[in-house]
Amino acid sequence: MGYLTAKQFSEIWGITERRIIKLCKENRIHGAIKNGMVWEIPGDTLKPSDRRSNIYKYIHIPKKIMIVNSNKDWKTYLKESLEKEGYIVEYGEFEEIKDNLENVSKYYEGLIYFAKHHMNKKEEKFIFHFAEKLHAESSMVIVDDKLPKRNPIEKNLAEVLKNEVGLRINTLLLDIPRDKQCIINEHEIVEDIVELLLRLKNTSGMAIETDGGKIEFGDNGRTENLEIGKFYRALNHCFRRLNKESYLWCASTMLEDEWTEEPQEMKFRQINLEIANRGVNVERIFIFSKNKIKEFKQNKTLKIYMQSNIKTLFVDYDEIKEKEPKLLEIVGSGWDGIDKEILIADLPEGMKERGYISKNSKEVMEAYTCFQKLKTYSKNLKEVLK
Repeated sequence: MGYLTAKQFSEIWGITERRIIKLCKENRIHGAIKNGMVWEIPGDTLKPSDRRSNIYKYIHIPKKIMIVNSNKDWKTYLKESLEKEGYIVEYGEFEEIKDNLENVSKYYEGLIYFAKHHMNKKEEKFIFHFAEKLHAESSMVIVDDKLPKRNPIEKNLAEVLKNEVGLRINTLLLDIPRDKQCIINEHEIVEDIVELLLRLKNTSGMAIETDGGKIEFGDNGRTENLEIGKFYRALNHCFRRLNKESYLWCASTMLEDEWTEEPQEMKFRQINLEIANRGVNVERIFIFSKNKIKEFKQNKTLKIYMQSNIKTLFVDYDEIKEKEPKLLEIVGSGWDGIDKEILIADLPEGMKERGYISKNSKEVMEAYTCFQKLKTYSKNLKEVLK
């Protein structure tokens, strides 16, 4: 299958090139892609129906997905992911809609069901009746607590609905402890849910297990020391959750081999710029000796930070070492603080692990107080490096 231009299709369909380009921009021509300034359309594409025609509403039924029992975080990430795929997302709570399915829409493309406990017969009945709003190309995903094996009710439902309706039920088992504090990457879990719902819907009904990249906190309020991959995933996850009310305060000790163009640092830099652009209050203090100023004038990361909405500050390492060396001990290899609640700390160079995360209130407040003290010695980094 080849691609044709909007101009070529204007001759085939008998409408103007301008009209076709407008349809492409409105996502009404399936498979159309923009290559530079030119729209390319699959050669076997059918002409979109006129919205003014009486049959349009029957051809273009909105693609809806119902999400049941979702918390706020799941809702946000799922809505974002599914809308990118062209779906309309609706929400419901099992207890509110279990006996009133006639009050929700008539047609759906899929269902995502978060089981609040091990699935029971009432939930089985609800899902079975909801399937009457689905068709053979629809799919369901049940998100459940981790069990030794798939819940028998889910397995039975998957078999019955496969035979009677033709749709599939896939299950995502969550290996997440309820009795411990931990960081969970909901975004990663949502990616798995969407994959099961849209890309793996033609299975015979499968179950996969995820721990959501969980990182547990110990009794001291700290995680264990994290290797580089886990550390950056957790750090990036924490940053993505920030909003306009958040305050990100950071101190870095500048060494010759830091702030490089390595992929992990590039991704970290990108997320810093994204959150600052969203309106998060970000302040970064860079601590290095004055005799390094000439060297760091050429540092790409610093140049980009200074052009962003990030407030960049300079503190002279030698001045602090002379006047308040205790502050350098607290900074250590550097850290990022979120409000007065979380500290994401670097470990010294040469260690196998990259860093750790702390919710220990004493440790967080010590770092926060240190940061505010360092600010009294700070200068605008732009002025120092100009």
